[in-house]
Amino acid sequence: MLIFPDDIYPTECVWRLKAQTEVFSNPFNSSRQTLELPGAAWEAQLRFDTLTRAKGAVLFGLLAQLRGAAGRIQLWDHAFASPRGSAVGAPVVHGAGQFGYQLTVRGCQPNTLFLRTGDYFQLNNQLHIMTADATANALGQCQLLFEAPMRHIPNDGTALITRKAKAVMMLKDDDQGGRRSTKRLILSSLTLSLIEDVSL
Repeated sequence: MLIFPDDIYPTECVWRLKAQTEVFSNPFNSSRQTLELPGAAWEAQLRFDTLTRAKGAVLFGLLAQLRGAAGRIQLWDHAFASPRGSAVGAPVVHGAGQFGYQLTVRGCQPNTLFLRTGDYFQLNNQLHIMTADATANALGQCQLLFEAPMRHIPNDGTALITRKAKAVMMLKDDDQGGRRSTKRLILSSLTLSLIEDVSL
């Protein structure tokens, strides 16, 4: 699996967690009911302006390796690569059999604000976003509340990643990655649309 280069930064990045819902409207009184379905997935759009010729070539080569929507790449939100919380310590899953929208972890620095609302963390191949602050107790344990829910039950001791927390992404379609270059052939610009592979 490919990993996005550390030294290439987008000019603009747009990330969102797209929910899966169905809305049913009553034709007689316009009332609405919603049905929440599993399968929320990350979507990202990255725009790259005025890349140097060297970095443009590296990025274009990386896109060729993806072979359209067939390949997979680990990607993080460049605008929020580091958490606002301390994220200090060596956090791991505390206890087996956890699932859903919350997770107890250990190995955090005791009595510190570990992660804040809006911070990301990665567990196995899934990217999560915090929906509440998480403060570690005197034993270095805390409970994380987040979206989207875990797709797989993690093992006790599974490590969390809090810096450059990544999602496994794929190109949205096979029409991504066209390169626009200036007449001087020095600068390149392109826009990419990606979606998360939720099957992993």
